[in-house]
Amino acid sequence: MEKPQNKTDSTDESAKNLTSWRTATSPQCLRVETTNEVHLFPYGYFQHAKFVRQGGKETVQIQFQDRIVLVKGKGLEPLCDALERLAVERIRLRPEKYEGLGKSEGTIEEIDVKEKGGQNSPNAS
Repeated sequence: MEKPQNKTDSTDESAKNLTSWRTATSPQCLRVETTNEVHLFPYGYFQHAKFVRQGGKETVQIQFQDRIVLVKGKGLEPLCDALERLAVERIRLRPEKYEGLGKSEGTIEEIDVKEKGGQNSPNAS
């Protein structure tokens, strides 16, 4: 019975690489991977999350002390549910080569990290 379990483990590992987010039991921070950057947000600074479904598009807004992470995509309600439990370990864009795979999974199409207050921030250019 070992071999089927190992096969399942490797299948599970492959599936993890296709997902736009990953959960864990007690992560200390949220890792946000954009195209060119990696941000680490300690959950101690988490303030608010909001899920919005509008015109077939879904958005999750995650607010930390001085940053807002805006996540756009499809099937994002489970992401918001996991944030409720502070259980999201990582979010990232799904690589284009995997589009269409794992259709039951939510897909993150865009991630924007900005300072709280956006353009009104004194440091914004």
